[in-house]
Amino acid sequence: MRRSKIKTKRKITKNSHLPFLLSVLVISLLVGGVSFFQKGGSSRVLGEQAASSGKNESIEKQDNQEKPEKPEPTEVSEPKETPEPQEVKNEQETKNIQQEVQNQVRQGNVEKIEVNPSSIKPNEGIIKVEKTNGTTSEKNVPVSQTSLISVQNPQAGTVQVSVSANGTVTLVNNGITVTTNQPVIIDPKSQTIGIKTATGVTLISTLPSQALNNLQPSDKPTVIQSVVLGVQNGQAYYDVTGVQKRKFVGIIPINANVETKVDTQNGSVISTNKPWYFNLLGFLYTI
Repeated sequence: MRRSKIKTKRKITKNSHLPFLLSVLVISLLVGGVSFFQKGGSSRVLGEQAASSGKNESIEKQDNQEKPEKPEPTEVSEPKETPEPQEVKNEQETKNIQQEVQNQVRQGNVEKIEVNPSSIKPNEGIIKVEKTNGTTSEKNVPVSQTSLISVQNPQAGTVQVSVSANGTVTLVNNGITVTTNQPVIIDPKSQTIGIKTATGVTLISTLPSQALNNLQPSDKPTVIQSVVLGVQNGQAYYDVTGVQKRKFVGIIPINANVETKVDTQNGSVISTNKPWYFNLLGFLYTI
């Protein structure tokens, strides 16, 4: 009886500890869970802060790369004037000389004008103006397309005199261009042109367009390449060179070089240089 009571007491005592143990276990679990969640939250917060910091640093680096450094302001130099081409200067200088000579001619102060291809400088000529009072003025003239003086001829029209390439003197008459290495003399009162030779001044009575228009087809080049005003034994002449086009028996085209010299006094043919077969067998080569 007593033993059974003792056993019963022990069982009661042993069972009375179970609620306490359960309470301790529950509290431990609760404390551990809270601590775990706190640690996890703080780690997540730190992770977010680190990611945010890294992102901000990346954005700052990107901004620094995208924003180029502003260059320091530099001083802007004033634009320099573009120099005029030499051709433009030559044309303007020739126009000034032309106007000066024309004014003197209008005033009746000019006796004679000489355009000379000779000059100390290359590609230049010389214009000499002999005045009525006996004085002479002289100027260098650059190469240009502007005429220095014009002569009016009632039969042959206008002749324009200028200095062209290599310092030669050029005469332009009704589309015909003539070059010469001889000094050209102009009389503004009589409106005549002459060429200066070793024996004096030879008057050019037949102007270029008249000389070419008076040539016979057999003596005149079909395509004119050049016309040069030359002097031989004191006689002035036009040296006309070019290509003459003919047809053999009226069918086969033939081209040959032709050179004809024409007297500037009366327009007559001095000589003609062409193929021999044109002379001997001219009837086979039609123009």
